[in-house]
This record gives sequence, structure tokens and C-alpha cells, in this order.
Amino acid sequence: MTFEQEELAKIEEELDGARRDLHETLSAVNAKMEHEVERVEESFSPEEMLRNNIVGASCIAALAGFLIGSSKYKGIVGPVVLAAIGYGIWSGLKEPQSDEEDGAESDNS
Repeated sequence: MTFEQEELAKIEEELDGARRDLHETLSAVNAKMEHEVERVEESFSPEEMLRNNIVGASCIAALAGFLIGSSKYKGIVGPVVLAAIGYGIWSGLKEPQSDEEDGAESDNS
């Protein structure tokens, strides 16, 4: 091989190494972003928002019930608002199950 061919082969090896490193870095960043997106989606789910903001959700339900209840649908809106507030309180008080407990229960079945 000539000197130029050796230099070209060395540069191609370095380029291939850089491509592999870039691919590994992009894969790691993509995996981390997917994990973060899943975490954010979980924290903004309606159940989590109710569980974390039980007082706010109850106040909003009561305000909506008051505004809607002052209309001609008083007989229907009252029980619906009470059910919404009850569900909010119930979901806020119940203990969330961890993934380990779910897996243990499905193994025993």
C-alpha cells in the first residue's frame, strides 16, 4: 500500500468509529427521552392529577356544579356533581399499587 492509501484507510476507520459513537449517543439520548416522555405522560394523566390535586379538583367540580346547577337542569346536575366530588375524594384516598405488587398478584393467579 502506498502512503496515501494507508492514510485514507486510517481516516475511514476514524470516520467509522465516529459514526458508531454518534449512533450510540443518539440511541442513548432517544432512550432517555422516551423514558422522560413516559414519566411526564404518567404525571399528567387525569388520575394522577386528581390524586395530587384533590382539593383543587373538588373545588372545580363544585364551581362547575354551582354554575350548571343554577340552570334548568338542577335535578340532574346535583347528583352528577356529588358523584364527581365523591370520585375525586375516593381516588385521592385510595392507595396506588406499585408495579411490583401488580406483578406479584398476577404470578399468584
